Amino acid sequence: MTVYCKNLIGVSLFAVSLAWMSGCAQDGPNWKIDPQPVSGQVLYDGKPASGVYVGMMPIDAPMPPAIPGNPKAITDDQGNFKITTFKDGDGACEGKYLILMTWPDKSKEAEEIVPDKLLGWYDAANSQLNVKIVKGPNVLPTIKCPPRTISPAQMPGIPGRN
Repeated sequence: MTVYCKNLIGVSLFAVSLAWMSGCAQDGPNWKIDPQPVSGQVLYDGKPASGVYVGMMPIDAPMPPAIPGNPKAITDDQGNFKITTFKDGDGACEGKYLILMTWPDKSKEAEEIVPDKLLGWYDAANSQLNVKIVKGPNVLPTIKCPPRTISPAQMPGIPGRN
């Protein structure tokens, strides 16, 4: 019985993950929270970064199940993005967030795991980008990503103290 329950929970979590990724969760109940418009731009080595996945992990802002999923966006050809929580480009709820970013290397799609061109510098463990969303339009300062050749784990020194 225990094995069955664990498998059922795993299948349920997988189904919820698929719904979030496909956007189906947005057709859920009437949400009682109003998002505020959030936009910004990502540059890599001074040039617009197209196709960067930008996510906002709540620090003291609403999170699932109060909202359908964490706010997210993908940068366009000019590196610009508009955050989505409920429907395309509607923004994020008021509060503090950690900005997370990954940039799939499309030139290596044949591989099973597509590497992150940002090498993990902006994942949940390493991102130093915080933002506070307030009532009204929020235009984030331009996110300027320097070129990197090694991941944070490969940096010399003591992790978290360099």
